[in-house]
Amino acid sequence: MAKYELNTKEQHFATTRLEAEAIVTEAKEDKHLIMHKIAEKHNKYGEYFLVDLTFSYNTPKEIMGVE
Repeated sequence: MAKYELNTKEQHFATTRLEAEAIVTEAKEDKHLIMHKIAEKHNKYGEYFLVDLTFSYNTPKEIMGVE
């Protein structure tokens, strides 16, 4: 039985919006990127940004068509 990676979610931490946007720009170079989101958060130490990236590599239909 082979294992195939279908979807991947990543979450990155950035201290500035510019840094967060750089992460998204780099991720956009990957053709499998389907969604990105930058969320501004605050805590007692200040503000930070969470960058969520979602990648989709294959669908079961595509995998079964190759086999």
